[in-house]
Amino acid sequence: MARSFPGLFRRETKGKRRFTPYTRPKKSFLVNFFLLEKQRSKTPKGDEELQLILAGLGKRSLSVTESLTHTELTDLLINAFPRLGSINGGWLLYKSTGGGGQRRLIVIPPDSDGYSGHQLKAVSGNGKCTLYITPLQEQIETSPLPPDAKEFENMPKAPCTTCNKMVPLQAVPFHIKSCKEEMIYLNSSSENESFTQDNGSPLRTEHQTEMTTECPVCRGIFSTDAIETHASDCGIRSSNQESNISTSEDGINHFQSSEEILNWISCQVDDSCTFSLCVSRVDLFSRGMQQWQRQKKSRPNCRLKVSFFGESGIDTGALSKEFLTEMVSEIENKLFVGGADKKGKNPLYCLNSLDTNYFRTAGEVMGASMAQGGPLPNFMREWCYRYLCSGDSDSIQVSTSDVTDSELSHLITEVNRATDENINDLTDDIVGCGYTGKVSVDKKDLIMRAIVLHSTMRLVPMLDQLRKGLQLYGLLEVMKTHPDLCLPMFVPGEDGRVDAAFVLERCQPRFSEMGSVRYSREVNIMNFFQDFLQNIEDRGMF
Repeated sequence: MARSFPGLFRRETKGKRRFTPYTRPKKSFLVNFFLLEKQRSKTPKGDEELQLILAGLGKRSLSVTESLTHTELTDLLINAFPRLGSINGGWLLYKSTGGGGQRRLIVIPPDSDGYSGHQLKAVSGNGKCTLYITPLQEQIETSPLPPDAKEFENMPKAPCTTCNKMVPLQAVPFHIKSCKEEMIYLNSSSENESFTQDNGSPLRTEHQTEMTTECPVCRGIFSTDAIETHASDCGIRSSNQESNISTSEDGINHFQSSEEILNWISCQVDDSCTFSLCVSRVDLFSRGMQQWQRQKKSRPNCRLKVSFFGESGIDTGALSKEFLTEMVSEIENKLFVGGADKKGKNPLYCLNSLDTNYFRTAGEVMGASMAQGGPLPNFMREWCYRYLCSGDSDSIQVSTSDVTDSELSHLITEVNRATDENINDLTDDIVGCGYTGKVSVDKKDLIMRAIVLHSTMRLVPMLDQLRKGLQLYGLLEVMKTHPDLCLPMFVPGEDGRVDAAFVLERCQPRFSEMGSVRYSREVNIMNFFQDFLQNIEDRGMF
């Protein structure tokens, strides 16, 4: 029957044949995970992040789907952070609060079935926020791992030119420093063995003649692979020793006035060579800073010689003084910012200028200006100068008047005026300055203290660069020894004495039209008034 009537016995379903239903692929999103070595209340600093990366911890970007389970997440993290697999005490995820610098960490409580992809997407803002992995009961060792460790397998690598090892890019600066120090140490030990005790002449063998060469500075024997590194370091040591000897020989402890210090600094200029610069008057500050940094033929402590494009003048001292005057003025206007009290300026918080070493170059320009007849850089606030002398941030004493940043000064004013009703509106700005206590009117003093410290302590890297530049001519050593004598060179004075010049500088007469009879009479009156003030000043009546 089935053969005769196949249509009656067909078991296929009636209707149109349809294709297999389309299933959309699971969408994934990137999440930045940061493995910490221990429980922390704040995010790590920049230098600490590099240390954690060298230890196999730090940041990784992982692809996560919404259907991810806690077990799958654990396997994914262990694959990215092999050292996480050795933790037996459990871990939790944290996220940071808003703001800049070090931020407070807040725990992310897991769901009943652990962390899921849907939860990670919500708490990370679809991957916009970094999630911190924190061990609960253990602390991970932070010693640097070898370059061939499993944690660095997927990282891009570069060869070290000293030992020819492949090193992860993040670890190249640290490896180069340690590699060169090891090479210098090994060659220094071989140098000691190659000298005799009588006259220090190097001992050579046939093998050393073929594989080694002589350092032109200390006359020591070194391998051909390490001679460049040693010669560079040996030259630095020689120059530093010479500068220290000259400083001690001149006796910097006998100075009695600022004029004696300036005379001593001017004697430290090396007249046997010249520090030549050829710049354009257009955008003099930027071009001057760049050319100062690119001058490799001589050192900044040599006699400065300046020429301008399109001008045939020969610098006999006037052009260099003009250049230093313009540069010091531009440094004050572009790298420093002052407050309303006009008691000096703070360095400008500019990471671009810090990255291009502008503050170090500014310190060298200031030292050259003081030594070669230029203006004194007396535009800093006193706390900045005290830090330049000591280099110790713990001894700095600052107040609200030392805050020159307009935004932070406005925040201090708002906090001072705040009441119980509106102080919570300033919470985000206050927390961004590093304050972690309770935000209330009763805590105004602590809040303003945190804002002041945030405003001043973030300028310490700029001042550190400035200190390196001021080492020129041994100026920094003199500042350490005689901080009070050097104070007028960097900090503006406060002369409140009223004299004839004080009165006339504050007079703003409105003259008649120039050339008229009334104008000439008014000028004669001002001249008579000036003579009158100077006469009573000479008689001691002021």
